[in-house]
Amino acid sequence: MACPHVSSVRGVRLYWTVHPANPMLKPPDLDPRSVRLQFSRRAVRFAGVDFLYREIEQRMFERLEMIRVAPGRILDVGCGLGGGLEKLAGRFPSARLLGIDAADGMLRHNVFAPGAQVDTLGRRLRGWAGRLWGASTEAPAAGRVGLVAADAARLPVGDRQAGLLWSNLAWHWFDDPPAVAAEWHRVLEPGGLLMFSAFGVDTLRELRDLGAQLPELPDLHDVGDLLGQTAFVDPVMDVERLTISYADPQRLLDEWHGMGGNASRDRGRGLRTPRQRQRWIDAIESLRGNDGRIAISVEIVQAHAWRGEPTVGAD
Repeated sequence: MACPHVSSVRGVRLYWTVHPANPMLKPPDLDPRSVRLQFSRRAVRFAGVDFLYREIEQRMFERLEMIRVAPGRILDVGCGLGGGLEKLAGRFPSARLLGIDAADGMLRHNVFAPGAQVDTLGRRLRGWAGRLWGASTEAPAAGRVGLVAADAARLPVGDRQAGLLWSNLAWHWFDDPPAVAAEWHRVLEPGGLLMFSAFGVDTLRELRDLGAQLPELPDLHDVGDLLGQTAFVDPVMDVERLTISYADPQRLLDEWHGMGGNASRDRGRGLRTPRQRQRWIDAIESLRGNDGRIAISVEIVQAHAWRGEPTVGAD
């Protein structure tokens, strides 16, 4: 089966200056229940289509190497199958880690599921997480990792608990980004590091131009402003534009459907007929270039910032 080719491009780094007059980020029109169900159903085959998640994960780790940080407790929000958790456990061998994902199906197939403490009931297990935070740092990785099904805006840990909050390609699946940003600020300890990535607005623009019904994606500028308005300090925003090329239009559709699909509230319901599917195949064929491949744009937003304190006016 032909594999996609990923080529990198141009990257831009912005040391963000917050615009306090700008409104908070508009929540996307996402159905959180559909997000949970879709990812749970795709968990069994997700490892076969998650090449882009692993690619961006690697780029995030390269960026992390340039930042001096030694967290004792780490949260991975949207941890999925646990590839990032596994690397974080190796990168920080004395840290305790908690993987969070709204899709309990993903947690059941997580690489740490056999040996880690796991809760897929979605409860607010503050005491349970506290016991994990107190686990021995001499334990093997599985003994230092816990997994819990929870919403990114309602994390099952107490205030100021984590030294690093990590999230790879999950932000664009949150239906209330301002609430998530506030919650992430709550759980980070003073001076704690936030690092996350997301698909940006230009992702799959070729398919949008063909009329594809796709969920809204975040704008770099709105995300940067939101971090500052939530009292994160020194936000740094990176944007990279990738091109992914495919030999086969069906492979393109299968992989992007497998990586998440569409969970918008106004998405079309029901299955496509064979004729409708063929029309989409034909439309995508129109994107084939002189090299014989079908090129699709992906915009990757990476951000990191530090946990600051809200400004209090003088009396």
